[in-house]
Amino acid sequence: MRLTESQRQQYRRDGFLLIRGALPSAALDRVEEEFLGFVEAWGGRRFDSAQSEDLARFLLGNRELERKLYDGIRDFPWLVEFGKSREIAEPVAELLGEPVGLMGKIPFRIDLPGVTRELAVWHQDYRYVMGNEEIVTAWAPLQETPYVRGCLMVMPGSHEMGVLEHDAMVLGKRHFPSGVFGREVRYVEMQRGDLLLFHALLLHSSSLNMSPTARLSIQARYSALSAPTDPSMGHVIPV
Repeated sequence: MRLTESQRQQYRRDGFLLIRGALPSAALDRVEEEFLGFVEAWGGRRFDSAQSEDLARFLLGNRELERKLYDGIRDFPWLVEFGKSREIAEPVAELLGEPVGLMGKIPFRIDLPGVTRELAVWHQDYRYVMGNEEIVTAWAPLQETPYVRGCLMVMPGSHEMGVLEHDAMVLGKRHFPSGVFGREVRYVEMQRGDLLLFHALLLHSSSLNMSPTARLSIQARYSALSAPTDPSMGHVIPV
């Protein structure tokens, strides 16, 4: 899929680009099946859907399994396969204007109903990924993600503010930059198969999952191969 000039301009202006229907259902089905397989192998129960309310209740009652899923899933090769897909890599390469690589550390998020301990408050990804300021994050939810299920919020154009000090703390461990809340905030509701690409300096936040089911998402990050990256983000895989 080739981006239009309007899409490229929007990314440069706003710091993010929402591409509707970018990801094939088969790719998302594969990720969901792998996730459910881990739940069965490590938790001893089989669920037919990642959007089962029973699954959400099961994980809410089993904190140790939730931790194991968070720590274990990211080490499996199917996340890299997903991140290398042309549906994601090609538009990222267009935005950066040169060959890109996928960072080997690919978070798989499990946001359970009403849980704040993993909530991502307002931040710039650059605080965590370092390396270079032009890194692109590709955020892909495995399910429809409206406001009540914790869609992402963004501050359009905030990437132009440069690197910000994250000088305030909330929830005991989450840091955010104070003094930025006079800007426009946009809620990015997404359908299954939509893809959100955003700049490493874009201010963004999760909203709380208020639905009865889990919100599952993948965060793949990409850098121009010519640019420096931080070793903590894993080996950069050319795509």
